[in-house]
Amino acid sequence: MVRKREFITVIGKSLDEAMVRYGQVHQRIEHMINLAKNGVTGLSPSEQAKQLASLLETWGADPRGPGLSPNERTWREEEAGKLVDKYQDPETGKYVGVPEYEGALASALLSGVEQETHEVTVTDAFKFYLQEKEHKIPEQRKKQRQRFERSEKNLTAVLKGDRNLTDVSRADARAWRDQRVKQGVAPGTIRRELNDIRAVFNLANSELGTGNSNPFSGLKLKSSQVSRQDQRLPLPPEVLSGVYADLSVSRSKDAKALSRIWCLLDFTGARPSEVRLLTFEEFVLDAAVPYILIQVREDRTLKTGWSSRKIPLVGDALEIAKGIASEGVGKDYVFPRFASAGGMDRLSTALTKLVRKHSEDPRHVPYSLRHNMKDRMRLAEVFPETARAIEGHAISAGQDGSYGGEFPLEKKRDALLAALYGYSPRRGVLSQDYYYLQ
Repeated sequence: MVRKREFITVIGKSLDEAMVRYGQVHQRIEHMINLAKNGVTGLSPSEQAKQLASLLETWGADPRGPGLSPNERTWREEEAGKLVDKYQDPETGKYVGVPEYEGALASALLSGVEQETHEVTVTDAFKFYLQEKEHKIPEQRKKQRQRFERSEKNLTAVLKGDRNLTDVSRADARAWRDQRVKQGVAPGTIRRELNDIRAVFNLANSELGTGNSNPFSGLKLKSSQVSRQDQRLPLPPEVLSGVYADLSVSRSKDAKALSRIWCLLDFTGARPSEVRLLTFEEFVLDAAVPYILIQVREDRTLKTGWSSRKIPLVGDALEIAKGIASEGVGKDYVFPRFASAGGMDRLSTALTKLVRKHSEDPRHVPYSLRHNMKDRMRLAEVFPETARAIEGHAISAGQDGSYGGEFPLEKKRDALLAALYGYSPRRGVLSQDYYYLQ
């Protein structure tokens, strides 16, 4: 659409005037180039209208009409003519074969952008949701965007393209569900995708005024044949000791960090996502009861408010922590390679590879260490609310959850000592009692 290699225009009669107007003129030309490259094809009517209106405003033109002055109307007519006159049939006077992006811009130049509200489409709703609910942390934001883009793609494939939100019916929702089942997608994945789509429709209905009922609300899904408890299993003793043994002789560049992370996960019951982002100052060893601090930061969110907690360091984890504390201070990451962008994926891949050397059971994963800790505390008859305080789970529901303070570190320390009695795989110590409990 814009074929010029250079743009020459007068931006002022003096240097001061030119300096004032330069930014606006430069931005106008940049918008022209961007529109020429990308056009408005493939956009929903709402998005197309927004882009064209923004472009006209950047040019200093009235976005809702043909122009506020004779001078503006004149240059807009001239620019529109340059866009479409070459497509006019000289005999019939009709315009033939005008590309969508050139026709849309010419129309906007001649009469402005339509003021009536466009129907909100599925694509509009997904874009709006990501704008409103976008995660602040870049790594989380990237994964969120990828997840919702997959959900949108799978839905529009069933709808055979973008569609007005008000035109999506319960039958369409069932067709989406049946298609995902037919494709062999795991029930848990379908449920997560359904939750995403339902959230998108709910937000659009409440904030964009579509006034439509949500066709995905209450949609029945086939329950998983595997109970939630059996989706992940505790790691058997031979897997635990095998991983520790492999890490003790490994010469890989990540061996030291992985060994420390594995031990901390094993002895605290913390989540991998929590341990990988620990900083040196979150290892508090000068307290009466040494602990690690799991807290919300600008670069870290937590699963729930209950996840913010202090976990006592005992046994091998305390030894690991002392070594860490001797190597750094302050807000620097203890495990920088796994704390940077993509670090969670790198950590999961590395730890899963270690587990797979000793077990092919897909239910045995690094996260299984939390299940090991759950079993240990149950078998040691740890008070359930103390156990939940260590794990970062909700201690009480409803009104009860609003009362009381944090569990004493001494209580949590005693619980961990009882649960881990006779267990020290780094030193090759696994008591008969521990094996029996497994």
